[in-house]
Amino acid sequence: METGHARKNIEKAFAQYEMAVKLRPKYSAKEPVKLITISRQIGAGGHEITEKLGSKLGCTVWGREILDVLASQSGGDYQARIFESLDEKTQGTIAELVSDFLGQVATHTYHYLLPKAIFTIAQNDAIFLGRGANLILPQAFHVRITASMKTRIQRIMDREHLDRAAAMEIIRESDHQRATFLEEFAHSIHVKKYRNEFDLRINTDRITVDDAVSIILHGFEIFRKSHK
Repeated sequence: METGHARKNIEKAFAQYEMAVKLRPKYSAKEPVKLITISRQIGAGGHEITEKLGSKLGCTVWGREILDVLASQSGGDYQARIFESLDEKTQGTIAELVSDFLGQVATHTYHYLLPKAIFTIAQNDAIFLGRGANLILPQAFHVRITASMKTRIQRIMDREHLDRAAAMEIIRESDHQRATFLEEFAHSIHVKKYRNEFDLRINTDRITVDDAVSIILHGFEIFRKSHK
């Protein structure tokens, strides 16, 4: 069951997506889609960086919570809503892509629906925060946001008003959960090497959120020019 805040974010993302679909015919068919994936450690500032980046680029940000809803059976209505906004040819292409990645898998499993959601969203400009989107979107610009353990602990302590031990426990649990998810997801889509495949890495120990956004924008501009 989604919380009111999560539902609000989901509806906002869908409204932006549906508007992008409506406006798409106005743009040149040759214009490449803007796609960025952001992988981050908890306490590294990745969420704030991603939100500001989305505002700068005018792209919808699809965070972990939204993608989880799309990849759950309770999110079936949402998944259908975005999938059916595409033409039949694109729908067929996405179905083939998912089939190639997963082979014969039950159609309502998490690891089937998550790639389907990501491929569908990626038909328009989008920024993906987490959930292994970098593993299945080779055409996207892949960014990794990190920070030292000292910095991460202090940020969690400040943000959550916790002592050092509690902050460390949150970080350890988050790192473990994310590593486990990536391992399982990578295995399900037959990806063996994935840990270091990023176009840009940023350590936020001494870099502000605004500076990180500027670095990503510059790197993305270079990336797009080199892939035209």
